[in-house]
Amino acid sequence: MTTKPTDYKHPRFEWDDWEEDALERGMNKELASLGRSVYREAIQHAWPWSLRVVCVEPTLSDMLVKAPEMAKQFYETMLATDGFRYAFAEDVKSTEMIELCDLH
Repeated sequence: MTTKPTDYKHPRFEWDDWEEDALERGMNKELASLGRSVYREAIQHAWPWSLRVVCVEPTLSDMLVKAPEMAKQFYETMLATDGFRYAFAEDVKSTEMIELCDLH
């Protein structure tokens, strides 16, 4: 049985718009993609407001443009820990997860 294509369009979100704008302003693709990911996770995972404010405009762009290496480390750590909620034991044989804070 074959199906007919639909007119479905993937929804567009504010983090998609942010990434497109960042690329148009000349931000390199890697940083724009990182910014999009952080923007998305901060909102979708309901990170605390104190963290979300550094994951949206204007702070997000300012950090990625003016301090790209520091911002990359900072935002990659935020993504790896789900907004500083969890850390993982550094022993590669361990799967222990360390809860850093309970936001619920």
